[in-house]
Amino acid sequence: MVMKRIIFFFCFFVTGLLLAQKNIFLSNDYWKTKPTVEQVKQKITEGNNPTKLNERAYDAVSLAINNGAPYETILFLLSLEGNEVDKLTHDKRTYLFWAAFQNNLPLINYLLQKGADVNVKDSHMYTPLLFATVRGNINTELYDILINKGANIDEKNENGANALLLAIPHIKDLKEAQYFIKKGLSLKSIDNNGDNALFYAARNGNQKIINQLIKKGLNPKTLNNKGQNLMFAASEGSRMKTNDLEFFKYIESLGVSPNQKDKEGLSPLFILSSRHKDIAVLNYFLDKGNSVNQLDKEGNTPLINASSRNSLEVVSLLENKSSNINTTNNQGHSALTLAVARNTSDVVSYLIKKGADINVKDTKGNTLVYYLLESYTPRDIKKFDEKWNILAEKGLNFAQNQEKGSNIYHLAVDKADLNLLQKVASVNVDINVKNQDGLTPLHKAAMTAKNLDIIKFLLEKGAKKTITTDFEETAYDLAKENEALKDKDINFLK
Repeated sequence: MVMKRIIFFFCFFVTGLLLAQKNIFLSNDYWKTKPTVEQVKQKITEGNNPTKLNERAYDAVSLAINNGAPYETILFLLSLEGNEVDKLTHDKRTYLFWAAFQNNLPLINYLLQKGADVNVKDSHMYTPLLFATVRGNINTELYDILINKGANIDEKNENGANALLLAIPHIKDLKEAQYFIKKGLSLKSIDNNGDNALFYAARNGNQKIINQLIKKGLNPKTLNNKGQNLMFAASEGSRMKTNDLEFFKYIESLGVSPNQKDKEGLSPLFILSSRHKDIAVLNYFLDKGNSVNQLDKEGNTPLINASSRNSLEVVSLLENKSSNINTTNNQGHSALTLAVARNTSDVVSYLIKKGADINVKDTKGNTLVYYLLESYTPRDIKKFDEKWNILAEKGLNFAQNQEKGSNIYHLAVDKADLNLLQKVASVNVDINVKNQDGLTPLHKAAMTAKNLDIIKFLLEKGAKKTITTDFEETAYDLAKENEALKDKDINFLK
C-alpha cells in the first residue's frame, strides 16, 4: 500500500508538471502581452487551464497581476471557480500579496471587498503590508487602505523585521519613513539578528539614508547578535544588487573595520565569495586581511562557495590564494564537486587543471557522476555534455556505484529523460544491478515512468524483466501500480 501511494504521488506530480509546461496561462510572456478578457476566454476554449498552479505554485491570476495584465482581465480570472480570493499561491501568498507588491490599488480594494484576509501570513511570515514594503512601495494610500481594513502595522516577518526596517533600503529620504514612525514604529527597531536600520540600508548601498540615520543617533560601529558589522551587511547586498568598491570604502570611512570577524570566525570575504563578481572588491578585502582559507561551521571555504555559482575569474582569484584546492566541507563536497553540480564547464576544467581530485566522494559515497547527473536539465544539454566530456577525458569512472549501491542507470532513471539514458548507455555498466533498496533501474522505471519509452529503452539495452525486488515483485507488478501507465499496454513486461 505504501508503495502504491509513493508511485501515485510521483506520477501525479510529474503529470501535473507536464500539463503546466503546456499551459499558456503559466507563461509570464503571455501576460506581458496584456490580453483582453475575450482573448483569455479563447485560450480557455483551446484547452488552457486558468486555475492550475505551476511547479512553483504560481497560477494565471498571480502571473497576470505581476505582469501588469489589464484590471478587467484579472477580475475575469478571479470570477472563475478555483481562483477564490484567498487561494494560496507561491510561498503561500494570496492574491492580496501580489496586488500590494505591485501597488495595484483598485485590485487591492476589490480583493478586500471580496473578503480577502488582510493579516494572512505567507511561508516567510510576511503579511500583505510587509510584502508591499519589501518592494519599496512608499505609497501611503496603499498602507492606509490595508490598515483601515485591520492590517497590523506592528507585524514582523520570520527574521523579526517590521515594515520600517523593510522599507529603509528603498527610501530616498528619511522623510519617507515618517509614515511608519507616526504609526508607532521606531528608527531604532532591530530584527532577530540584532540588525538595525543601518544594516538594512547598507545591504542596498543606501548611503544617503545611512548618513541620515547616523545623524539620528544610530552608531555605524554597532555589531549585531552574530558579531557582524556593517561590512557584512554591505557584503550580503540585496536580491537585485551587489555593492561596489566605493561603497565599501565609504563604510570603512565611518570607522567600520573591513576585517571584522564574526562569532563564527568569518570575515566579509566569506559572504562575498558566493556571488560577488567584482574582483576589485574581493581584492580589497583580501588586502585588508580577510583569510581566503576561513571555514564556516559547515566546513565551507570561500573557494568552495565561489565554485558553486560564481565566475571563473573569481574562482581563479581565490584558488590562487587558497592553501588546498581539495578541501571538503562536512558533506564531503569539494570545490570541484559543487562546480560539477552547479557551475559551468570552464570552471570545472580550470579546477581540474589546478589539481582538483576527480575521484572525490561525498560522505554518502557519491562521486562526481552523481553530481553531474543531478545537474542535468533538458534546457541546457550543451552545458551538461561539456562537463561530461571533460570528466570522461580526465578519467572519471562513470561505472562506479553511488549512494545505496545505485549506478548511473539508476540515477538516469530518476531524471526521467530518454536523452539522458541514451547518453548513459555509452557507459559499460551492469544494467541489471540491484541497489540497496532491492531495485534495478528497470524496477525504478516501472514505478515512476510517465510513458513506456524509458522502460522499452532499458529492455533494448539488456534489462531483465524477470528479476524481482526483495518483495518478489517483477517490473510488470510495479508497472501495474503506476497510475501514469494505467491506460498503457504493459503486457510486454510479463
